[in-house]
Amino acid sequence: MRYTRIHSRKPGGLTFNATPMVDVIFMLTIFFMLVTRFSSAEQIPMDLPKPEHSLAKVPRGTDRIIVNCRLADPSDPDSFDVLYSIGPNRPEALAVIAERLTSMKHRMPDLKVVVRADRRLPYIQVRAVMRVVADCGIEMLNVVAHVSDD
Repeated sequence: MRYTRIHSRKPGGLTFNATPMVDVIFMLTIFFMLVTRFSSAEQIPMDLPKPEHSLAKVPRGTDRIIVNCRLADPSDPDSFDVLYSIGPNRPEALAVIAERLTSMKHRMPDLKVVVRADRRLPYIQVRAVMRVVADCGIEMLNVVAHVSDD
């Protein structure tokens, strides 16, 4: 007796297995549901005690300071006047920035400085800021640079 196959299986190509993706999405959903519940439990409004002689310390600010270096007049290609500022604050002289960094270094011994500079600035202008940071005794210095997409 001869048997014939009614449903023959054709050679398969590449297929997409969605099971691992569904598992990952399910796990992420559970994770975010749990995190949301924990964070909402921490934000319950309540009247907290205010002790007179508390030993609690107020958390210090960040231990990272950003020094911005930018052109005073970006529209003038021949002008190399530089404005220096700490974070988004108003521009200051390098001597004032040096004083501020020194006082911050005394308060936060592990202070880190990030120097952000306009790419049109001559290197000598950026090096002046780096010298000020080194003179203040700050050992951790980072310089921000844009990496091209090429």
